[in-house]
Amino acid sequence: MKNNAFSIAIISLLTLVTLSLPQMVMAQKSNKIKILGAKGGTMDTKKGTRTLVGNVRFKQGKTLMYCDSAISFANSSMMKAFGHVKIVDKQQKTTMTGDSLIYDGVKHLGQLRGTITLVNETQILKTRRLDFDTRTKSTRYYGGGVITSKEDNSILTSDKGYYNTQSKIFFFKTDVEYITDEYTILSDTMEYDTENEVVRFHGPTDIISDSNTIYCEQGYYDQRNKYSNFSGNVKMTSPEQTLMADSVVYFEAKKSGQGFGHVVILDTNNNTEVYGDYARYNNLEKTSLVTGSLRLVMAFTKDTLQLHSDTLLTHMDPTGEHRLVHAFHHVKFFKPDMQGKCDSLSFSELDSTIRMFYTPVVWIDSNQVTGKEIIIKNVDGEIQGIDIYEQAFIASEEDSALYNQVRGKSLHAHFKNNAIYRIDVNRSGQTIYYVRDEDKELMGMNRLDCSNMSIFMDDDGINNIKFYKQPDGNFLPMAKVKEDSKLLRYFYWRENERPKTVEDIYNWTPVPDYIIRRRQSR
Repeated sequence: MKNNAFSIAIISLLTLVTLSLPQMVMAQKSNKIKILGAKGGTMDTKKGTRTLVGNVRFKQGKTLMYCDSAISFANSSMMKAFGHVKIVDKQQKTTMTGDSLIYDGVKHLGQLRGTITLVNETQILKTRRLDFDTRTKSTRYYGGGVITSKEDNSILTSDKGYYNTQSKIFFFKTDVEYITDEYTILSDTMEYDTENEVVRFHGPTDIISDSNTIYCEQGYYDQRNKYSNFSGNVKMTSPEQTLMADSVVYFEAKKSGQGFGHVVILDTNNNTEVYGDYARYNNLEKTSLVTGSLRLVMAFTKDTLQLHSDTLLTHMDPTGEHRLVHAFHHVKFFKPDMQGKCDSLSFSELDSTIRMFYTPVVWIDSNQVTGKEIIIKNVDGEIQGIDIYEQAFIASEEDSALYNQVRGKSLHAHFKNNAIYRIDVNRSGQTIYYVRDEDKELMGMNRLDCSNMSIFMDDDGINNIKFYKQPDGNFLPMAKVKEDSKLLRYFYWRENERPKTVEDIYNWTPVPDYIIRRRQSR
């Protein structure tokens, strides 16, 4: 819903529920009920009753009452009124009408029945059964009631309604429905504390507008402090996004909120789902933060990427049009054709680019990609290219303890159908790769050093190399390959860190200290 939608609805509700029912009853003071007139009347001395008929009029204090007929009892303070009952309080500018009234002056209890209408300057109440207690200053209706606002035509209906002037709390109970031009609120029970200006919802509650909905099972709104709190399977839905949590709080002045427990954020525009234990968002700044058992799910055309980290932060780029997502600390992701791990990662909506930092590693099929910074360019989940900067390395296992390797100052890997087909090496280029014969038996190892080169690959590995400066290299048969010549400097195999399944993204294997020291020293 709109940021201030709920507050506007509640402000309208507060205006609506200020209906002063208790102030309309006849016995608000201890003075006697005076008979102002009637067309006729009789006295039954045996029963001790007096019957008045025809334009009967009473007065108590500043309250007037009219009816077609009335019965009063000499031995009690009981009075009954029938036909076109009308009670008018000029001071409070309220009028109440009904078909019959029973009032007990000793017990201070009144019962109005029939087609009841209560009108003041701003609202109209219609119901069939209305009880009041002038001693406790409480009023209740039941069997259905409708309150209409004269100011905005908003309508509140419920099966029961109750107000106590001592506690200054309104209750609306069972099938509560509040309708305005902009919103509809459906609840089992709605409570308003007039002293503290707090509205509470009890039981399943829906707040519905054209653009959004809120569902909760408990909640309250603090009008004075502009603060909302919803709990119990909370679900807030708009066309772009759905937020679910155990509880949600919202600060209207700051246009910010927080979600607690089993947080789920579904973004239909970007095909993403975020799960966590805690979420914080600011609608003014368009920022959000999620943490605790975090999982990000990004759906693509062919498959899905799932990511875990300690924290996920989202904000808009300087143009305010494109979203930036940052995951930091213990980042690990799984996609059927690509897995990765790093300390921090960012994703740009503008160009669908993933940037990985601090000992990042990416696994694509049999290839391991490492560097100081890795940039993955993709379109709808299809990898278009990978740039590796500083200490760039691509390796794959050829055989047990034998690895094809490419390293350089920076590398750019080109992709077709999510497979590497070309690697451009820029500065300080080195490669080791193994050659097999027609029977797939290992023949030997090629070692080449060249500042800049392009390596072309197919399903069988490296099939061609293009050199841009004078290369330096040699071929060694397997029998002459020494252990200390099999690996390029700073090579390390990180297969034990690779997530093999989605569940593995929650299992963190620390990067060995010697790798971190080597990275920092180069």
